[in-house]
Amino acid sequence: MGYVEFYDPQAVMNGLALNGIAFKGQPLLVQASMAEKNRLAQAAKNVAAASAMMGGTGPAAEPTKLVVSELHPHIAKDDVKEVFSPFGQIADIQMATDPTTGAGLGIANITFVNPTEAAGAQAAINGLELAGKRIVVTLVADAPPPAPVMPTAAMLGGLGMSGLAAMGVMPGMGAMAGLPGGFPGMPDMGAAGAAVGAPAQPPSNFVLMKNMFDPNGEEERNDPDFFLDLREDVMEETGKNGTLLDAKIVKESAGHMLLKFADQDGAGKTVQKLNGRWFAGKQITAEFCEEEVFERA
Repeated sequence: MGYVEFYDPQAVMNGLALNGIAFKGQPLLVQASMAEKNRLAQAAKNVAAASAMMGGTGPAAEPTKLVVSELHPHIAKDDVKEVFSPFGQIADIQMATDPTTGAGLGIANITFVNPTEAAGAQAAINGLELAGKRIVVTLVADAPPPAPVMPTAAMLGGLGMSGLAAMGVMPGMGAMAGLPGGFPGMPDMGAAGAAVGAPAQPPSNFVLMKNMFDPNGEEERNDPDFFLDLREDVMEETGKNGTLLDAKIVKESAGHMLLKFADQDGAGKTVQKLNGRWFAGKQITAEFCEEEVFERA
């Protein structure tokens, strides 16, 4: 089993098209990770909470996009339109191609105007045999937009009264934004799975990473080499940020790992790169810690 993280959603769709290909004599299973689904679900909750706080009441938009994979490479855009257009009005069709050769990758991205028609097309055509290949049709949702950015005291401080009026901000709002915790009723965005803010600890040579493993997980309990392999992998990766002197795993913890760098630069780069990232299906946090914390582990 392995995890692959792409830079853009289109690359994910291209990767999913490899599902079922022969790899070293065995069929390769490729599927979207639960981590991504959980991230999108949590992000949607955050947006809904922010929308409610800002006075929004509209429900989240239903998906209108389909991803069609396992297409025959000679299937053209017009062929795809002919198959799917009877189900409703199509806004756009994009065919994935190899950027080097221009050859088709057997993937089509279809956007319907009406979400009900998109769902109907997915239910009816998924599994249909087309040009000798059984195609896969998946209904996908766009990633929710980022939550609105709240103005802070630092943002508003230099605007003056005219600038505040232009933004529609009432006098006195900047002081409220500068309070610990932000605006009254603001949801806690530091919860697990939500957006992770900047670490609160002062810079040091030591880094504490949380949620790196599940202490009650099957592999953690049954694989004698799990923690050794985890330590080696993390040291290899984080060692690219600077001179890493030591790493410790706190087995009886909420997935805690501690790193000791030769200087603050290596520790700082590690915190910047890893804080809030996903690792093995879990969102981790990375923050500075004191030397005493490392020594006690």
